[in-house]
Amino acid sequence: MKAIEADSLGKVYGNGVLGLRDLSMSMERGEVFGFLGPNGAGKSTTVRLLNGTLTPTAGTSKVMGRPSDDPEVRRIAATMGETARMYESLSVCENLRFYAAMYDISVRETDTRIDGLLESLELTAQRDLELGTLSTGMRKRVQLARVLLSRPEVVFLDEPTSGLDPEKARQITSIIRGLADERGTAVFLCTHDLALADGICRRFGFISDGIMIIEGTREYLVKESGMRDRLSIRTTTGIHRYAVSSEEEVNPLVREVMDRGG
Repeated sequence: MKAIEADSLGKVYGNGVLGLRDLSMSMERGEVFGFLGPNGAGKSTTVRLLNGTLTPTAGTSKVMGRPSDDPEVRRIAATMGETARMYESLSVCENLRFYAAMYDISVRETDTRIDGLLESLELTAQRDLELGTLSTGMRKRVQLARVLLSRPEVVFLDEPTSGLDPEKARQITSIIRGLADERGTAVFLCTHDLALADGICRRFGFISDGIMIIEGTREYLVKESGMRDRLSIRTTTGIHRYAVSSEEEVNPLVREVMDRGG
């Protein structure tokens, strides 16, 4: 069973803006997949489609064999968004206990998990402090603790090390790698940081203007980037980019874009 599967997944918003076009990919359990692209490229749209919080306009996706919109996906997957918020007037422990209750984790098990996560994330001294009094980096680590609390089988992470100093960023990347290697967790990692992704990911996907430009292992990407030309077709709906091997491929791709209304 694949951890994540997407088949021709797409999203066009009500105002006609393209969020994602024709994404097909899959992930294995225990894999860390690096999803890279600039702001507005479609990374967050992709995550919301895969985790079932956004309805696609084309294609399908599954998480651990279940359709993304299946309510059970909320139990087996967890998401850490770049702009996610928790309750700043509550302490670190109060926040984590609240989310543990949402997952029906027993009180005894909750305390055990919280103690372990706070220790591994070096937050034990802050356990009784109000979340709103902590630094950006500390709050980011509390967010990660919240995501890991339910021991999900699939994790979506959006810029998990932004706002962290280099030492804390390395700590987070080590935890992410450990999730995959020791627990078999599938990690879908959205980031701008190529060095971060290169250090912990086995495969990568690059997205721009809602289109996955290329996807594969590091070796494959290096090989392909040196052997193939890039075709960009600018239309009223955006820029469509393709990798091509010869000029003969250009006209059919232009016709394809026009047939879709471009």
